[in-house]
Amino acid sequence: TKSVSDSLISPPISQPITMKTEISFQSADHTFRIFGDLYFPDDFNENASTLLPGILIVSGSGPLDRNGNAPTMKLNTSNRFAEHIVSSRSAERAIAVISYDKRGTGKSMKKDDKNLYYRAGMMDLVADAIEAVKYLASDPRIDRKKIVVLGHSEGAIIMPLICKGVIESGLEPVFGCIFYCGFGENVKDAMDLQADAVKKEIRELTGPKGWILRTVASEEKIDRQRKDFFDKVNGPDEPDFISMQCGLVKQSAKWIREHCEFNAQECLAQNISCHCLAITGCKDFQVRDEFCKPEVAHGLVPKALSIEVHRPTNLTHALRSSEGPSKILDINKDYTKMGKLPLDGEVLSITDAWLDKIVFEGDTVASAR
Repeated sequence: TKSVSDSLISPPISQPITMKTEISFQSADHTFRIFGDLYFPDDFNENASTLLPGILIVSGSGPLDRNGNAPTMKLNTSNRFAEHIVSSRSAERAIAVISYDKRGTGKSMKKDDKNLYYRAGMMDLVADAIEAVKYLASDPRIDRKKIVVLGHSEGAIIMPLICKGVIESGLEPVFGCIFYCGFGENVKDAMDLQADAVKKEIRELTGPKGWILRTVASEEKIDRQRKDFFDKVNGPDEPDFISMQCGLVKQSAKWIREHCEFNAQECLAQNISCHCLAITGCKDFQVRDEFCKPEVAHGLVPKALSIEVHRPTNLTHALRSSEGPSKILDINKDYTKMGKLPLDGEVLSITDAWLDKIVFEGDTVASAR
């Protein structure tokens, strides 16, 4: 059943004028349904002959729902982006947006499988994203030749696999790719990067807090815990998921194994042949921004029709800017605050300009900053 509702967003952000419809489509294995939201401008004429381009949002790692939120972290990335796109553009340049609950989150549940999210591997998530492209392409109001995929974090990392799968499914090739905070990255290196950041901050922390952390979380202990973790993940029985901390915490082992075997940069070079926009902030401690340097980016996607890259000075992984220092030890506190704020204005402006140029004006000239 489809329901149309007004977008709800917390003050002080203004109420966007949008039409949001709940949708659902079959999971890749056809064993349950995936639910999400399809956004159209409120003034969209259903009877008009003009087809709208569509953007599919593929969220980052973790149990994220259609809004980009996890049970313990409300970042409101997907819903804020969708609301911006459908409420701020002129009727002549309107775009529809779709986002969905990842398998095992929100309403995308499988009966009698409470561990559905933890059983999911990287390729399961890729397959579900391809099903979302199929759904969007089947909508009679959407121009199936102008579908853009926006990936944030892990969504950006698996982008080339989605593009490859779309073509193999017999669909029109993805028209454009937007990489937020993950272009050129892979999950294993990102995990190593974050572990090194934790160790560095603990090493440099002064006062009683620094002493306590160095006592309870020494570098040797962190390294030992990481080794034990990967030993469990790569156990001889190849478990779908593992339990930690006396069973209180679960982690998808299949997901980690598949990411560790995935050569993201090789896949980028082979499978990205569309227009691309990549943005990673200089204050993002979860992935590396160096891949968004022009001279690096062009080499990563040699088949791309165009590539535009940006490295905003204060942008964090949460798609908000931070004027102060960005520290991984403060991630929960900082991201909780950021989740209540609008998305970064520079990121939205860059994205709007790119959409105008590529989707509506047909500019195929590559640019980089």
